[in-house]
Amino acid sequence: MNEASKKKALVTGGGSGIGLEMARLLAARGYRVAICGRSREKLDRAVGDSPGLLAIRCDVTQERDRAALLAEAEGELGGLDLLVNNAGIVRRFLFSKTTDLEARITEEWRTNYLAPVLLSRLFLPLLAARKGTIANVTSGLAYVPLYVEPNYCAMKAALSSMTRSMRLETKGLGVRFVEIAYPAVDTPFQGGQAPSYAIKPDRAAAMAVAGLERGEEEVRVGMARTMYRMSRIAPAMITRMINRAVPDNAEELLPD
Repeated sequence: MNEASKKKALVTGGGSGIGLEMARLLAARGYRVAICGRSREKLDRAVGDSPGLLAIRCDVTQERDRAALLAEAEGELGGLDLLVNNAGIVRRFLFSKTTDLEARITEEWRTNYLAPVLLSRLFLPLLAARKGTIANVTSGLAYVPLYVEPNYCAMKAALSSMTRSMRLETKGLGVRFVEIAYPAVDTPFQGGQAPSYAIKPDRAAAMAVAGLERGEEEVRVGMARTMYRMSRIAPAMITRMINRAVPDNAEELLPD
């Protein structure tokens, strides 16, 4: 397959973790893949390990960087077939204890909700031209609350709902809107606090890509599927199960 005929993909937050594993899988399937992230060091390391990837430094919370990212996708890739809004952060805190609640909520909101929504709108014409796909990454925590990550849960629930609305409103454009809900995945994103049931990033990415290839609109990976189903038939039970993983001394471990 020559470069011009390859499908093109962009994965935000692709310098490490699930994003990088997904980028590698897409490249192995014949895509020309660009990754972006805020850390030039992570991007350089990713490209060093996977030379076929195109790395673009970008802070998706900044309007100027988002515009530059679109220009790079148009110029370097020559179009786009798949946008994976994977970039995300988590801030663990106790709602009743934190003294900087507004700052914590705003930081997560800008990265986990506002950025993927704005990128989806910005890239929509580019993807419509090739009848492409926008995949918004959410979490099983969109369905089940984890009390030490309250705002992360709320943002993923909001993005899940927004993705369904995007799908309905834009169906005439030929762009496919997909939600990828991950369970706990053992990556640096967890800050060393991954639960015992967390899966490896390569496995999570493989299941997500398989769902995309099957044409699913809502790809629930591993335990995220269980969380979704249980949240509807036994919400109290699944909430207890997920929150049981929080250590008893959580208040001492979390920042003030």
